[in-house]
Amino acid sequence: MVIPTHDRPAALTSCLETLQHQDLAASDLEVVVVDDGSEGDIASVVQRSAATAPFGMRCERQPLSGLNSARNRGVAVTTGDVIAFLDDDTLVSPGWATAILRAFEDHPCAGLGGLVELGLEAPEPPWMGELRYYLAAYDLGGEARWLEDDPVPVGANCAVRRSEIERVGGFRTGLDRIGRSLVSNGDTEFFRRLRSAGGRLRYEPRAAVVHCVPPDRLTVEFFTRRHRAQGVSDELLRHLEEGHPATLGHRVGLARETVRAARSLAADFLLRRDRIRSRFLVAYWSARLGATRLPPPAA
Repeated sequence: MVIPTHDRPAALTSCLETLQHQDLAASDLEVVVVDDGSEGDIASVVQRSAATAPFGMRCERQPLSGLNSARNRGVAVTTGDVIAFLDDDTLVSPGWATAILRAFEDHPCAGLGGLVELGLEAPEPPWMGELRYYLAAYDLGGEARWLEDDPVPVGANCAVRRSEIERVGGFRTGLDRIGRSLVSNGDTEFFRRLRSAGGRLRYEPRAAVVHCVPPDRLTVEFFTRRHRAQGVSDELLRHLEEGHPATLGHRVGLARETVRAARSLAADFLLRRDRIRSRFLVAYWSARLGATRLPPPAA
């Protein structure tokens, strides 16, 4: 399994501690942490956990290259037939690894996504609601099932057969987080590409993790940044999947959505209504319109 990380030693330590309690043979699990250009000493964090781990655990370091590059590096240096991916700020249930292996043994799936619950470290804002998915929440219910459509698995908790990665190629670099950037969609693009190539995807709720969300990610300021980044991400993904730059008609449509959101924000201001949702929409649509001028990620 692969855990990309960048300068989050405390979160990584907690993640690795939960992995110590997996209920499967030590020979069936290999953990590789890929340090993507951290300034701190991530190798020491991994070494401390490895000293008490009942299975192999090591750290691979690379220059700051981004989340997808780190995922690909992890694939290159692991040896298992099934490669699982976790975010470094997840807490893993004891039956997580067993549930993943059994799902691949029992079903002809190319990849799967596990349940991702949110562990909020501050009260949930009243405006968040369905925006929980911006924090990588992934809950499709308590029953395992095939995924015939979106939402595809999320990178915080997913797994893929090595043969399928080799067949369709790895994660697209330039379509995910690097440093403080919040650009995303690398996991979405990968699993859509895998599905389009005939790979069947499955949801397995028994492979459950908790995604820890610190207080600074439960603010209007963070969600505004997150919406802005999602606008860029969605436009980059559209460009990549459709294979051509934005048409004039597409730009006009995005401009209309931006104007509509701005008018809603102005009306909320004048009528002294809550302006949070309108602010998010302005950030998303204006950023998406601006991203029509960007080149697509490398195919």
